[in-house]
Amino acid sequence: MTRFDRSFGILLTGLAVLSAAILAAITLVIPLNVLLRNLGLPVIYGALDAIEYGLMAAAFLGAPWVLRQNAHVQVDLITHGLPPRARRKVVLAACLLGAATCAVLGWAGLQALMQSFSRGSMVRTAFTFPEWWTLTVLPLSMALCTLEFLRKIFRPAAEDVPLSGL
Repeated sequence: MTRFDRSFGILLTGLAVLSAAILAAITLVIPLNVLLRNLGLPVIYGALDAIEYGLMAAAFLGAPWVLRQNAHVQVDLITHGLPPRARRKVVLAACLLGAATCAVLGWAGLQALMQSFSRGSMVRTAFTFPEWWTLTVLPLSMALCTLEFLRKIFRPAAEDVPLSGL
């Protein structure tokens, strides 16, 4: 395993842990808010807005790790019946398509982020903050997913986690 692979794996694991922490916080805040409301006490100010942004961040931050683990949803009905060599070709084509798709989505997300930053757009809900803050996770996540798809393409077949298909 190269130094890049180790460092990249640590980065993706760190983002997955951050994603899990966000989901854990959401899991605690929701019932706490319900309890407070049922007791006639003030609820946590801005909890709903924070939960909405937290769900988005958790999904995007955890996606590259899920891809690395091959834990994403896979449709392997066709590839499962193929011989190993043909299966590898189909999986490589799917990885190439995945890399291209993530790169395009990441580029579009980066353009939206830069446009929001240059306009100085603000989000005004329970909190007020620059809109571009919410847009940072998309290009980051898509760049990391693109790299992971490319890693899957260029690493030797023997190093692959079971290639059941994508």
